[in-house]
Amino acid sequence: MSPLYGSAFLWLLAAVLWWSGWREEPDGRVPRWAVGVFLAGWPFLLRMDIPTPFATINGAWAWTLSAVCVLAWKTPGARRWTALSSGVLLGAVYLLFGRLASYPGGYPRAATLWLLAAMIGWMASLFLRAASDQTLAISVAFYSSVGLMAFVKGTDVAAHPFWATEWTESWWTAVLAARLWTIGVDAAAEKAGRWIPRWGSRRGG
Repeated sequence: MSPLYGSAFLWLLAAVLWWSGWREEPDGRVPRWAVGVFLAGWPFLLRMDIPTPFATINGAWAWTLSAVCVLAWKTPGARRWTALSSGVLLGAVYLLFGRLASYPGGYPRAATLWLLAAMIGWMASLFLRAASDQTLAISVAFYSSVGLMAFVKGTDVAAHPFWATEWTESWWTAVLAARLWTIGVDAAAEKAGRWIPRWGSRRGG
């Protein structure tokens, strides 16, 4: 699947999950309507290119950057700096493993990007619990890689439309991986809290 269709599919999955139940989760100080606006506007900008004095950038890429800036502004101070520092660490891990994966080894590029993004999402769920904090950390990790790529290879390479769709696909993969892992662990802990005491009382009786 091409990154364009892959990122669109992941957006659709996130939108369905959000409006079917994820919105009930406490999300810090981010209004629910703001998340809805972001999800509603994202697909309309996916195929749109925005010219700037430096380069032409993808609309969905810029839309996500704007949302992340608002998210960082709305996040309380201590949580903000924790998420930002976690994002810097995740960005370093992403660049390191991405560099290692770029060496010849016969691994498909699409599978490598997907695995790296899932790993970043999993690590974000270990460091942070709230959805907004995880999203902020993941975004910092991926945008820092953009900045380094622009510095090393030039802004035209970093903002190339095909590369931008790969970036959005990886971003959605990491965010969904973080949320699915967090929700899965919470559900497992809730089930364990219900059944383990009963099992222990039956065994003792």
